Amino acid sequence: MAARPQNKAQTNEAPGRRRGGGSIIEIEEAQKRRKERREEAAKAERAQKHEKKRREKLARPKMSPGKKAGVAAILGIAVLLFGFGGFRNIELTLEKAQVEQQYEKKAAEKARYEKELTMVNDPEYVEQQARERFHLLKDGEILYVFPAEQSDNTQ
Repeated sequence: MAARPQNKAQTNEAPGRRRGGGSIIEIEEAQKRRKERREEAAKAERAQKHEKKRREKLARPKMSPGKKAGVAAILGIAVLLFGFGGFRNIELTLEKAQVEQQYEKKAAEKARYEKELTMVNDPEYVEQQARERFHLLKDGEILYVFPAEQSDNTQ
């Protein structure tokens, strides 16, 4: 019987081969093949899910043209109603601003009249108004009236 060789260099076997004649599969190649098979399986599963969704979508009942027209009419009416409401809202806002402006004018006028009313009881104010408005004079006073100054344009 022949003696067994102690290392691979002494054997006549090619690297990567077993004594029984079978091939040694490298680990990296096996991992790569498993990864490819998993990717192919995942791709096939995604394709099946996509096809299932497509069939379900096709199987759904579709809305009839009459129903579509009814829904469109209802939406159109709703848009018109809310649109008119929006225009009315803008119109009322502008009207409110005008009323507030008129209120401010009236409030200023009221304050002026109240101030004048407090001055009515003052004898000096009454005398001033009598002289300015009614051209009244005291005893012994003489009223001088001067003609209005003529401008160069009116001769």
